Amino acid sequence: PFFNSRDADEARLKVARIFCPHELRPVSSRTPFASRHNVVKLGETALNYLTYGTEVDIVPGCLDSFYLVQIPLNGTARVRCGKQDVHSSPATASILNPHEPTHMRWQHDNRQLMLWIPRVSLERRLEEHLGEAPSAPLTFEVALSQREGMTQSWCRMLLDLADNIDQCGADWLRYRPTVAGLEDCLIRGLLQLHRHNYSDRINQPQQSALPRHVQRAIDFIHAHVEDAITVGEVARAACVSVRSLEEGFRKHCDTTPLVFLRNVRLDRVRKALDGSAPGSDKVAVLAHRFGFAHLGRFSAYYKARFGETPSQTASRPLRN
Repeated sequence: PFFNSRDADEARLKVARIFCPHELRPVSSRTPFASRHNVVKLGETALNYLTYGTEVDIVPGCLDSFYLVQIPLNGTARVRCGKQDVHSSPATASILNPHEPTHMRWQHDNRQLMLWIPRVSLERRLEEHLGEAPSAPLTFEVALSQREGMTQSWCRMLLDLADNIDQCGADWLRYRPTVAGLEDCLIRGLLQLHRHNYSDRINQPQQSALPRHVQRAIDFIHAHVEDAITVGEVARAACVSVRSLEEGFRKHCDTTPLVFLRNVRLDRVRKALDGSAPGSDKVAVLAHRFGFAHLGRFSAYYKARFGETPSQTASRPLRN
């Protein structure tokens, strides 16, 4: 192991050397503090195993220089990164975005396998996919499923790598071409399989590529979907006039920028409602969160787009 410690201050300082400065506060004295941290440097990235043995609050703020994938092997954690709040468990991993403030509470039995990825490593590969520098920070959905969808296979690949190192040792990591290929597969796989604000663009067929100013506008809209943005701000982000932006959307998207923004917001509300736990105020809370001040108009837009009311979506039973 990199270290074992029963002292919270010592553990905080040693973990900070690997990740970043942070606050670490034991919450309960019912179980003793007993941290354990293992780390294996691959090439660009690093695998980590970390547990604290007791309930703790972890407050790193913004990570700034790296993304962090966290796969709970046991126990649970509450993870808040930016505006996203996730209950992490062996069914749901998390990924922390470096440009958004993070606050976590790990339960006493939480043991995490973590992949540390430099921000520049992900951004370089994103730029290769886009063919140009990204116009907004790469922002992942924080929740990452381990039990369903395409991310299940990605998480399994990472867990298999950790098992291989545990059982066979790390000597084979000296073969740099092998490790470099494995890392590239992990990083590109995360970009292609897990949802983020550039997913639609990098996964669309090449022949359907949009003009750059329209794509910049779409990227900006996805990055600021919860913010009160105007068509003028979208045009500035796309480096064109409002008139050119509207003409581009009419020609290539068969809509206007504001209708496109509204539809993106409706899609986000539906995703949050679909299969969620019932709650009398959930529809109103989500509508206001995504910029719909008038609930009557919001419901009409929603029904026109999806063929059902928001309440009907919210009332469906939870999906397994």
